[in-house]
Amino acid sequence: MSIETSSQIQGFDWQKLLFSFEGRTRRSHFWIGWLICLGVGVVAGWLPVIGFFLSIALIWPNLAIAVKRLHDMGKPGWLVVLPWAVNIVGGVFAATLVGVSALSNAAALEREDPAAILALLGPAMGLVLLLLVFNLAFLLWIGLSAGQAGANRFGSDPKGG
Repeated sequence: MSIETSSQIQGFDWQKLLFSFEGRTRRSHFWIGWLICLGVGVVAGWLPVIGFFLSIALIWPNLAIAVKRLHDMGKPGWLVVLPWAVNIVGGVFAATLVGVSALSNAAALEREDPAAILALLGPAMGLVLLLLVFNLAFLLWIGLSAGQAGANRFGSDPKGG
């Protein structure tokens, strides 16, 4: 490892990566930040009350790294709300599907027939699966797409080019 590479790793600003919405970030730094947030989120899931607040607090760093990644691609940071908006609309629609199905098939629910209950939940589960695929596609898009070479309106190239 060269001296220049070593100093770049030691001089990396983790605070800026996880808490600032300004500038750009490389794909590798995005994935490192994302994995840190994932790890903290998994551990937070084991802690009942504190975990809830940690999970809420992790929204900020997740948004910050995604916005900087979008900036590196030359895209506006507000695109990060796209998965949130799709999930909210899709979740409301899925809940409506379940509610309407349950109201229209109340007799099947009273019999507690597992096949009938799964039939009621099927369309909503299909929609939830589509939402998961959309979120994964968005994550892979911002995590794997190359950034713009050279400076753009959001700052200089994080690769130094």
